[in-house]
Amino acid sequence: MNFDVIKEGIGYAASLIILVSLLMTNVFRLRLINGIGSVLFGAYGWLIGSWPVCAINLVIAGIDGWYLLQAMSISAFFDLAPAESVGPEYLKRFFLFHERELMNYAPGLTIENLQSACTCLIFRNLLPVGVFSYRQNGPDAEIVLDFMIPEYRDFKAGRYLYRTKRMFFKEKGIKRFHALARHPSQPKYYLRNGFVREDGVAGGFVNAL
Repeated sequence: MNFDVIKEGIGYAASLIILVSLLMTNVFRLRLINGIGSVLFGAYGWLIGSWPVCAINLVIAGIDGWYLLQAMSISAFFDLAPAESVGPEYLKRFFLFHERELMNYAPGLTIENLQSACTCLIFRNLLPVGVFSYRQNGPDAEIVLDFMIPEYRDFKAGRYLYRTKRMFFKEKGIKRFHALARHPSQPKYYLRNGFVREDGVAGGFVNAL
């Protein structure tokens, strides 16, 4: 294969990866993908003998790497606050502000659905970053909504809910959480947090606490 074709392929691949990174709403994922693209673009600059292109992209990759290390080393403090303790007006404002994004994860959801269920706001370092809502029927609980705003979708909240707070829910008599995936990203999220696919339910997942 012609070496010039390989070089051009690396350049195009690097450009495409950097373009994809700019579509990420999660900052951690953006930095990760952008860093990979920058390394490839640096390699492309070295192969074509363009040292400024090589140098600037390796510097960008270094900055991305530093940010990723910082993000992984900083611990996050989570808290779960019942919506009624925060205030119904605040829950309504949160719902209206994020309504378009919420509809992607729970089509047809209304504020009344949340108000009639057991609904909590998720705080991360004292910032309201998500909503967790469920309906309990004996030992089983159906998840109405498990939502995080885009900037904080890094699985840490899921670990907090389904691992750290596991005993909290068990003390309420909940033995199993049932969830229905309505968004392409949800199956991966549920599986990463201890759920398994529920037999006989299309798109259904269950987590035995």
